[in-house]
Amino acid sequence: MSEQSDKAGVRDLEREDLPAVGRLFQKTFRKSETLPPSLVSYLHEVFFDHPWYDEELRSKVFIDGQSELKGFIGVFPSRLELEGRSLRAAFAGTMMVDRPAENPLVGARLLRSFLAGPQDLSLTETANALALGMWQKLALPLDLAYSLNWIRVFRPVSAAVQVMEKASSVARLLRPIGRMADGFGERTGLFSLRAPIALNARRATFKDATRQEFADAVFALKDLALLRPQWDRPSLEWFMEQAEQKRAFGKPSWRIAVARNGEIAGCYVYYGKPGGIAWLLQALCSPAVAGELVDDLFAHADTEGCAGVRGGGHPWLTPELISRKAVFYGRAFFVAHAKDKSLLQPVNSGQALISGLAGENWTRLIGDHFD
Repeated sequence: MSEQSDKAGVRDLEREDLPAVGRLFQKTFRKSETLPPSLVSYLHEVFFDHPWYDEELRSKVFIDGQSELKGFIGVFPSRLELEGRSLRAAFAGTMMVDRPAENPLVGARLLRSFLAGPQDLSLTETANALALGMWQKLALPLDLAYSLNWIRVFRPVSAAVQVMEKASSVARLLRPIGRMADGFGERTGLFSLRAPIALNARRATFKDATRQEFADAVFALKDLALLRPQWDRPSLEWFMEQAEQKRAFGKPSWRIAVARNGEIAGCYVYYGKPGGIAWLLQALCSPAVAGELVDDLFAHADTEGCAGVRGGGHPWLTPELISRKAVFYGRAFFVAHAKDKSLLQPVNSGQALISGLAGENWTRLIGDHFD
């Protein structure tokens, strides 16, 4: 066996691998051969300057017999707590394989290497159908409650144009037609899916918030979840700053809810822009105001001119979404694994804060573009 072939296999990500990871990312997800310098610096930021960086929980790369990088799985370390116990967790993020038809086992080897790590909990909230199949072959099924992606449409023709743009950028030329068709449908009564006006001062009053006010609300509410991040002020600020840089879906709107007694009752943040499909990143609330939070989200996104709003699984909002014309579908799947199965109880019961800012959807690697 040659010295070169001895080097083939999975190993930890090194800083010098980042340009090759960036090229594979562009090739896999952006169908481009161009490597933006900003992407390399961003990869360094999220994988090596992460506030919870853990030398033992590094991303993994697959190197072939010619010492070339052929696969990658991003690993985001997390610190969670459950009933006073500190837990080591890791999210498996971006997974990619160069020429997967020629290298069919690389993805599985990367995933097995990730699962063999020292973490108490192994998680992902962004598995596509192919990645989900790999998890399931290891007898690790999706978690249904956190995999319930949903969408609520306000302007159906504009929303359809947005979906078409995913397949072809030329479809953006149809945006004016979409706006006119939606306006005609509303004026003539042919269809109307617009969100009702949210009524404040029932149990809580919703208002725009600064990032600081939103962070205060998160700290006031996070203990509602049995399993939750061990955020401190600097780490939460880091995740929020990362999220604010992500603008492919529009600008973030930070909202909080204040109960009649003056206490914080809820908060949420979503990305949105006129004509686009808004995306809910994070929502937290007391059970009593869950319906009002959904009402305010829909009304706010509608008023901003969004064609609709979508989001991942927020189990505490699911009953309210069902009753408000949201449609559920499979898009990104959530999987959780632990050697100690008791750690999965909060996940299985929908009582875990493990997605959005608490997961991996804050990263620009999901949906954003680099120059």
